Amino acid sequence: MAKAKKAAKKVARKAAKKPVPKKSTVKKSTAKKLDKKPVKKVAKKAAKKVVAKQADTKPTNPPLRTFVRRSPIHGRGVFAKVDIPKGERVIEYKARKITWAQADRWYADDDSKPSHTFLFTLDDKYVLDGNKDANSARWINHSCNPNCESDIVDGRIWIESIRNIKAGEELFYDYNITLETPHTPAEKRRWSCRCGAKNCRGTLLDKKR
Repeated sequence: MAKAKKAAKKVARKAAKKPVPKKSTVKKSTAKKLDKKPVKKVAKKAAKKVVAKQADTKPTNPPLRTFVRRSPIHGRGVFAKVDIPKGERVIEYKARKITWAQADRWYADDDSKPSHTFLFTLDDKYVLDGNKDANSARWINHSCNPNCESDIVDGRIWIESIRNIKAGEELFYDYNITLETPHTPAEKRRWSCRCGAKNCRGTLLDKKR
């Protein structure tokens, strides 16, 4: 009996040492309201937003068919390495994703400084900053008579051909830049266009809606 009692006490001690599982506590997340501060004079490249009713059938990682070299239009440019047919997804515009508030702080608009054309509008909250972590798509120049256009698909910006493009031809799309301030003649001159197209409107700025 004495031995049995000692054995029972040992079992009791072991049971007491076993941790009692705590009930899992789930914290209710509270959604923080985003401050919607008006964007000042930071330019927005307008991307055509595509709302696909059906599944996107275009390749998500198309083969690299472009290269970068000096452009006769402005600075560097992106050129077709091979013939590209109309309606093809040519290249994705990749860059660091930042908020418009960050863009306003980092790239404050100053009439005495060059305009910023590396900021690409993703939506009302975010912009892709082509100055950081960007691929060669940031060197695609503007033209008033473009051979490409920009589309937003599932939060990604793609540059797609809108006509047949021959190998060696430079790629262009219309920046359609819109300012929060009036598009005055002075602003149009500041955002002057050098594309040389017959239908050139003389500025990278879009028509104010």
